[in-house]
Amino acid sequence: MEEEPKTSERSDASSPNGIIACIAIAACVAGVLCGTMLWIPPSRIGNLYLRSIVLAAADAGAAFARWTTLDRPVPRAREAFLSATGLDEHPSWDSRYFNRRGGEGKAALAEAPGAEASPRADGTASADGGLDIDAAGVAAAASDSTATASRPPKPASVIHSSENPLRVFVFGDSQVFSLGSGLSRLSGKGGAIDVETLAIHSSGFIRSDYYDWPAKIEDTFRASPFEAAVLMLGMNDYQNFYGADGKVLRKRTPEWEAAYAEKCRALVDLVLAFVPRVYWVGMPLVKNESYAESLAYIDGVQAKVAAEYSPLTVVRVSLTDAVPGPGKPYADTLEVEGRRVAAMSSDGIHYTVEGGQLAMLPLFRLLSADYPFSEVPEPRLPGEPGEDASSAAAQVTEAAPQPGASRAP
Repeated sequence: MEEEPKTSERSDASSPNGIIACIAIAACVAGVLCGTMLWIPPSRIGNLYLRSIVLAAADAGAAFARWTTLDRPVPRAREAFLSATGLDEHPSWDSRYFNRRGGEGKAALAEAPGAEASPRADGTASADGGLDIDAAGVAAAASDSTATASRPPKPASVIHSSENPLRVFVFGDSQVFSLGSGLSRLSGKGGAIDVETLAIHSSGFIRSDYYDWPAKIEDTFRASPFEAAVLMLGMNDYQNFYGADGKVLRKRTPEWEAAYAEKCRALVDLVLAFVPRVYWVGMPLVKNESYAESLAYIDGVQAKVAAEYSPLTVVRVSLTDAVPGPGKPYADTLEVEGRRVAAMSSDGIHYTVEGGQLAMLPLFRLLSADYPFSEVPEPRLPGEPGEDASSAAAQVTEAAPQPGASRAP
């Protein structure tokens, strides 16, 4: 029997080692071209010790890229593309605030006009968020029912109306998309309260290297005046972080709470340098019990900080009093004037826009009482005649999460 001729191996076949080598070379080339951007993916690592190791390696690669100037083409090409397409001003792509490393936010705080004094409930002032308040003083301020119950006096300089609306800036994490939309819907299109909203996914008080809120706040308020600000951050803040001395600060420790409170004060003080009053919105009630307990802890720390300020300048606003209601368990839907309204989205974390309307109703009433209007604004509840769904979407900007950013669970 004649033997069949042996077929030769394909000359274009790639071995596993060759594939691994190609991937490794491609990764090295991409790393060198990215240069100073190498720190961004490692900065999202949850374990702080592993993050330090990977960041050190990324910094070494970035140093080589800077030395060889190979890190310049990719950033320049990105900037040229964004400029040509007009995306350089869009919150999702604006590199002036995303992924900033090196404490730019502190510089913004130091240079903010009026940052030398922000009134506190105990009569003291903070120059840069660095004033230490003893625990007894915080507890006394928090328990002062007279101070917290009193409403701020109405400013008498401007009478607001649909022709001269009250300008309100609502900013914070992804939850703010629904809250800002809800507040805008409550006012209605062309109403006496004009709402501008900026929602940045995964942002918070802690990770200013991911999104630099101090710099964004300063630029926003310098460019456009507002009479009031609404702040909502904290849904992504239940995490360990590094203190000023480089040590790891662990959640639920006095050291963590003190450092976190300092970050809250710094941003609140900056906002108060531009507006006379800040409405600080608390944490929501979410479906996941573990996450809900974490948010309740964050809410408690924030409430202590808010109690340090005079109620004339910082007003704490509860979301849970409206949705689902005081002392009530989590609920996806609520009954509003005989109809069921979907208040929470399918993830059990974020409000729907209608849920945002219900959650922001107490804030709407505070604004109506705290500022003078030619006619007291009437809220437009979900499903009411005349409610304009487009009024909110036209004024709300939601920034998509940047690559590698951690999101609310």
